[in-house]
Amino acid sequence: MAESIRQRVLAHDRFQVELKHYYRLQPDRKSQYRITTYIFLPQSLGINSEVYSPREFYRRIQNYVRLRTPQFTLHELRTVERSPLVQLLHTLEEDGWERDGLKRARVITSLKFLRAVLKSRIDRRLRRMRVGALHPIPAPAPGADTGADADTNGAADIGPEVERFIEDVTGAVDHFRSIARRLEDTAAGEQVMQDYRLTDESISLLLEEGLLAAYSLVHGHTAAEEKARLHGLLSQLIEREGDYRRGQGYPSQLLPNSDNEAFLFRSAALKKFTSSVLYLSASVQQEGRTLEQLLFAGVAGISMIFATVIAFYFQARFGTFTLPVFAALVVGYMFKDRIKEVGRLLSTRLLRNYLFDRRIILKTSDHSHELGHLREKVGFVPFDELPEAVRTLRRQGEATELEGDGQQESVVAYTKEVSLLSQKFESIYPGGPLLAGVSDILRLDIRPFLYKMADPVQRKPMLRKGRVVMVRCKKVYHLHLVSVIRDSNGVEPRYISSLLTLNRKGIVRVTSLPAGQ
Repeated sequence: MAESIRQRVLAHDRFQVELKHYYRLQPDRKSQYRITTYIFLPQSLGINSEVYSPREFYRRIQNYVRLRTPQFTLHELRTVERSPLVQLLHTLEEDGWERDGLKRARVITSLKFLRAVLKSRIDRRLRRMRVGALHPIPAPAPGADTGADADTNGAADIGPEVERFIEDVTGAVDHFRSIARRLEDTAAGEQVMQDYRLTDESISLLLEEGLLAAYSLVHGHTAAEEKARLHGLLSQLIEREGDYRRGQGYPSQLLPNSDNEAFLFRSAALKKFTSSVLYLSASVQQEGRTLEQLLFAGVAGISMIFATVIAFYFQARFGTFTLPVFAALVVGYMFKDRIKEVGRLLSTRLLRNYLFDRRIILKTSDHSHELGHLREKVGFVPFDELPEAVRTLRRQGEATELEGDGQQESVVAYTKEVSLLSQKFESIYPGGPLLAGVSDILRLDIRPFLYKMADPVQRKPMLRKGRVVMVRCKKVYHLHLVSVIRDSNGVEPRYISSLLTLNRKGIVRVTSLPAGQ
């Protein structure tokens, strides 16, 4: 059975670690998940609750929530009824679709979905080739669906896999262009034609990028004769895409003797435009503000009652304008102020046990459908208050005998609760691609962790052949991440452990640790 939730931890760039979560929609009920990620920080980094508050954490994260790309193989794109390419063909074959606003919107949606699916398939096939170059396995059986999602690795000589990649990808793109060319002979309207041309340009760039990646893979993993033939074929197809964009008047041209600022900006803008069909609107709300103010008001009332009782008592006993009454009023005010502040602190701690820091409402980009919400909270946790399974997993990490079994670490706990209204997703794109899940991408800026690190390269003396020489050493720091994943199916929680290696210049690498390590 497919996992209802999956997690990947990777480096987005030198200063951002990326946590990707995929939530599978439960078809007949609300989909609910809870993920708690514990970040173990070496004490030498000086990170604690005084310098790294929840506000600082949220200021340092960037969240993207989008629909999971529909799963079609390159062959299914041309054959399955609900694929965006088949949906586009059916719409263009309908009489009078140009005058129907809903059908024009369906054309644009199909175009954007097509680009998203092609991106997913090209990336998957390239990963298959990269892994296949290192782990040879028997070639697939004749007639097998080479575009399937199975995690097979191809052959060590990736020539056959590259040929299938060329045939499948260029075949899908050529089929799209043969269908979409009909738009040029219709009165589709300026908006539809503009969106079609932008998507077509983006798909051309995507295809060219995939072919270039395949060209690089061919260089080191094919025989000499095969390499020359595949390089020639790939070169021809890459040049064809450049010629195609020039022929269509698309401005995305990469020039060798230029800073290519315009190219990079346009390619990124095209990617965002075509991916907009997947992205969801996320509005952030602070949680429990009303309850918090009510509790603060109650605390203020209690402190006022205390001060008033003191004042009335001393006035009744010593009179109105006397020195004891004056002293009682001063003391009453002092204690009233302290009662209010202590009460506010206790109220905040009490609320944190039951409420989250903030709630993110998920809606479609046009705000027409509310699809669920995320709840988030973050804070420091003492090591001895961690779940036993988390402590055990942390102790099994790398070099813990030198790290004091976690006693010399600060622990940040980031908890996210996810609630998705599964049935609402069926009404977003009626009759379109099946939406099976949601991807949640969180990027955390790790630069606050770098301020107190030592130099990334140090030199140490070593005796060699009777001489003392200085040896270059790399100074790194280890951050362990342990995630506890639960869903509403009542299954046992899963534990995922990762090791983040840093130096003062940023992220060195991210390593997945086995659950038993």
